[in-house]
Amino acid sequence: MRFPEFTEEWETKKLGEIGEIVNGLTYSPNDIAENGVLVLRSSNVQNRSLAFEDNVYVRTDNYNPVQENDILICVRNGSKNLIGKNALINKENEGVAFGAFMSIYRSSFNTFLFHWFDTNEYKEIVYKNLGATINSINGSDLRKFKVPFPSIEEQKKLASFLSIVDERIQTQNKILIHLKSLIESLNDSLSEQKIRINSNFENWKKVRLGDLGYTFTGLSGKTKEDFGNGKRYIQYKQIFDSSKIVIENCGYVNVSENENQNSVKYGDIFFTISSETPDEIGMSSVLLEDVKNVYLNSFCFGFRLNSFNEMLPEFARFLFRSKVVRNEIKKLAQGSTRYNMSKTELLKLEILLPSIKEQKEISSFLCSLVQKIQTEKAILEQLEIQKKYLLQQMFV
Repeated sequence: MRFPEFTEEWETKKLGEIGEIVNGLTYSPNDIAENGVLVLRSSNVQNRSLAFEDNVYVRTDNYNPVQENDILICVRNGSKNLIGKNALINKENEGVAFGAFMSIYRSSFNTFLFHWFDTNEYKEIVYKNLGATINSINGSDLRKFKVPFPSIEEQKKLASFLSIVDERIQTQNKILIHLKSLIESLNDSLSEQKIRINSNFENWKKVRLGDLGYTFTGLSGKTKEDFGNGKRYIQYKQIFDSSKIVIENCGYVNVSENENQNSVKYGDIFFTISSETPDEIGMSSVLLEDVKNVYLNSFCFGFRLNSFNEMLPEFARFLFRSKVVRNEIKKLAQGSTRYNMSKTELLKLEILLPSIKEQKEISSFLCSLVQKIQTEKAILEQLEIQKKYLLQQMFV
């Protein structure tokens, strides 16, 4: 796909012929200081843009500062999938440093080349050049990467067009981030009664979790040979990642008819038993579908309500993810290198519950926001598909 006014053939050039590779800063933990210079690392590159939630500052005067339109590239990382991810440096971020596991590609053509760094072709070249023992690409290999190279005028027009698409994708990402932050904030405020759906509702009452239901265990006696086919089971990651179980994401396990295993059902609440940090202990998710012959992984446990007369599963989905309840669950973490949580102690937990009528209104309101997030996420996915198609048509 090309603009009609351009007909001449594109050239093929190596990155080293049209630009240079700049290496990052090596520093030690002793160099880290709050009043130092910002050092961009892999965690600062998110969705091909710079993010600043996880910053490191280093005291040094000896570093290569980034410049506007530099392409920051992750060239070394413990995760193979992160090698090659990149972001374009804008004017406001000029002058900061970047770490030794990163490199800068600097050229006069980066507003165009940055889009090539988002193609499948680029990702395939990165994968082929990964080190045999270390997840990395070195500067000499990077310089040999071959790129399609049109005339300067065509570069400008393509870069301008693709930048418009990128801006729309970035805007959509911001919409999603805002909505996720909004639902988290509203959930916390509602759970702490800082705001109420309706001031006419009665006061919330304190109840002990163990008075509302009972716990049950996940799969037992299974070996790795049992997994991969058979009946569905809810995996640890499903519980950790989402407040609602998505059955389509379940794994599979062989369970015979005469086995004594606990199956799950609508309304069950699941908790993770262990984690690497106390902040991640006891993450919860709720099953809101009617299912048969579905089981639970052995690294989590289930909580089954005696009835839905005091707590609705739809409300529990949000309550157990709220800050006020999460803070109490975190206190149950035990351990030093690996943290665990006692089911017995969790059942002693006291929580505040609104009336069933108010639970219905709160969960309905928050569910509408979740649905809005899903809609906006689908829009983002379509935009990314369109961008991928455009890149495939341009860089052929």
